[in-house]
Amino acid sequence: MRLPSWTEITGGPREVLETPLDQSLLVAGPPGSGKTALAIRRAHMVADTGQRVLMITFNRMLRRAIGLLEGTRALEVETMHAHVGRDFTRRTGALIPAPPNRGYDWIWGEALAMLDGHPEAGPSHDHLIVDEAQDLPSEFFRYARLHLAPVVSVFADENQAITRQSSTLQQIRRAGALPPAIMLVDNHRNTPEIVAVANHFHAGRLPTLRVRRPGGDRPRLVHHSDLGQTCAMIARWFTTTGGSIGVVVERNSTGWQLHRSLRARVDGRVDMYDSKHPNEGRIELFTPGITILNHRSIKGQEFDTLFVLELEQFLPCSAAVQRQIMYMICSRPRDYLFMVSVPSALSAAALAVLPGPDVLERV
Repeated sequence: MRLPSWTEITGGPREVLETPLDQSLLVAGPPGSGKTALAIRRAHMVADTGQRVLMITFNRMLRRAIGLLEGTRALEVETMHAHVGRDFTRRTGALIPAPPNRGYDWIWGEALAMLDGHPEAGPSHDHLIVDEAQDLPSEFFRYARLHLAPVVSVFADENQAITRQSSTLQQIRRAGALPPAIMLVDNHRNTPEIVAVANHFHAGRLPTLRVRRPGGDRPRLVHHSDLGQTCAMIARWFTTTGGSIGVVVERNSTGWQLHRSLRARVDGRVDMYDSKHPNEGRIELFTPGITILNHRSIKGQEFDTLFVLELEQFLPCSAAVQRQIMYMICSRPRDYLFMVSVPSALSAAALAVLPGPDVLERV
């Protein structure tokens, strides 16, 4: 992830940054359009005025990535669940209402009612900035408007929503009392070949998009008979190509198996993130190496090369959210994309929903 200079920012992104800092805004755009970079730059602009600014992200790995960027260490960056859970308890002395055994499925109506007229109600910050907002419940934006900050800047792409608590742009706008969205249309991240694969999984009408990168290699579908063969391929790729490599799995158990094997094969950084054993603070995402993540943790990240494993967990996309997950995953790599079936070959139903060989090369 790279923050562009002011002279590199034009069009929609310039409109975002020229919006007065005392005005809320909603920004929408496809993968690679720079939403996170713009969110960070707006946060810096607010902080430079001496105002209290809070940045909310979808997951801890995105919070980690933001924290590694130059100049961002002084920003207050939190996940929604961590901050709101703590904020509500600070104000009321109680835990935020939730059904039994469903700790994060909060009952927002009850929570807001408890704060209505409460002596500790009211904004805690001057400006709130929310990234990857589409995967947060719409009620959060009402909570944010009433209790976190009077000015709210929201960055979202409803086509990349991967959770059942997700929100559409219309729901976000209504709950947050936000103005019409500023639409971003330039993809600065992916090659045209990678965009073609990602767009194959796009649900509904394709967004207006200008791909700014030159052409590159066609993404590939590879079959391996065992995980050891996959590890050997990833290790060879890192040795010969280098850069940042992401590996996507669905099951963390598979991720740890890959981690052990790659550590034995690679002279370089190999990290696995598991939310049950939080270690994001030790992962140097911008140092060349291999990072293994599940699909929930890869959201908001980008890599030079991406290997997508456990395809059978995502295909044949029988539900709309599975198409959105594949759309989001395939948009993570800048230069190279590999889909790997291992150990079993993909079913006919799974193969049928993949792009044709002219878009996704079979190896």
